Amino acid sequence: MGSFIANGFKLISRLDRDIGVVIDNCLGFLYSMNLMHEMRREIGQIESELYDMVYLGRTPAGCEFKENLFRLRILPLMKRLAPAGYYFGIDPESRVLLGYWPQPSGVSEFDTGTSLDDVTEPTALPIDHSLP
Repeated sequence: MGSFIANGFKLISRLDRDIGVVIDNCLGFLYSMNLMHEMRREIGQIESELYDMVYLGRTPAGCEFKENLFRLRILPLMKRLAPAGYYFGIDPESRVLLGYWPQPSGVSEFDTGTSLDDVTEPTALPIDHSLP
């Protein structure tokens, strides 16, 4: 797998999008990568679960399902792909972009203000749940 970082970061999605759009953006990125069989199989299972939950639609239960799927299944995959010296999470400057960002020099762990912990809390994703 080659380096996918360009211009010091790799943007995956804006966080002001519907959770379904964030998931689609993440899965689109994952599909663009040359991944190991294990990860490709996991992505296929995620897609299958998304297909199976279609009857929930944009209901609160559907949004909760997608948020949990993102948090518990997609997020770990995205984090595993972070190149050395980068982390997957929220842009520390704009706070509305999700992607791969350079780790600050000499820092291996981030506090909750700049880490991915911000997107793992149920109320932390600033996602629009309004119906069209």
